[in-house]
Amino acid sequence: METIRGLLRELGYVEGRNIRFEFRNAGGNADALPALARDVVQEGDVDAIIAISTPAALAAHKATQSIPIIALAAVDPVASGLAESLARPGRNVTGIAVFSEETTIKRVELMREVAPRAVRLGTVTTKVSSGAQSLTPVLETGRKLGFAVEAINVDDPADLAKILKPGILAEFDALVFVPDVVLSAHMSEIINLVGQSKTPAIFPSPDWVANGALMSFGPDFADATRHLVSLLDRILKGAKPGDLPFERPTKFDLRINLRSARALGIELPSTVLARADEVIE
Repeated sequence: METIRGLLRELGYVEGRNIRFEFRNAGGNADALPALARDVVQEGDVDAIIAISTPAALAAHKATQSIPIIALAAVDPVASGLAESLARPGRNVTGIAVFSEETTIKRVELMREVAPRAVRLGTVTTKVSSGAQSLTPVLETGRKLGFAVEAINVDDPADLAKILKPGILAEFDALVFVPDVVLSAHMSEIINLVGQSKTPAIFPSPDWVANGALMSFGPDFADATRHLVSLLDRILKGAKPGDLPFERPTKFDLRINLRSARALGIELPSTVLARADEVIE
């Protein structure tokens, strides 16, 4: 949120003078999103809603079909019902369409480079990310690359420590995480559990690596956020979201934490290190 505030200040929006923010956080509980969205809409005096996840965007769109919504969506906006087409959304939603299945494929490929002799690959999901669009890229790409792929489903975040026990994770040769707002809300705990298991894992965004995870690959969220704020600016100046095409990320980000690699006893290939946008020593 601070990044969005800063970008808006660059465009001349000063909080308390010509813009007011209302922030709502479901704390990783996707079931709470519909009620939060309804509350925002019912309170009124809202000119636009920013939704930072597909579940948040869907909850906001269900709550209002008139207030403009600018979404950072990890799932195809057309397939999920947010837009009629990417080029002309036609409804009250526009934003950045990540298409996480494409970056998930790349994460599986990177894990094969990092762990060339790995056989058993685990992918961790919750009910937010356990659909075919999230799992299919891992299953199909993993099998093509010689992995035996198994989904590890966290149905209830309260059971996370039990389902992701280091002893269970240690039975896998490698782990791939897909974008998931529930898992992100439990980032520190997951990084600790994975670290104790000594299993190499790759995550969808750089904040995981900054907090101690081994690797991440995904869209450059700083660049995506800048585009998101640009869309918000255009809407606040009168543009209709249904006329503004969903944008695709053009920059992608590979982060590596060498401290974590050493703790895991992993020597990363020079070909992977050379492609990294940032290496934490």
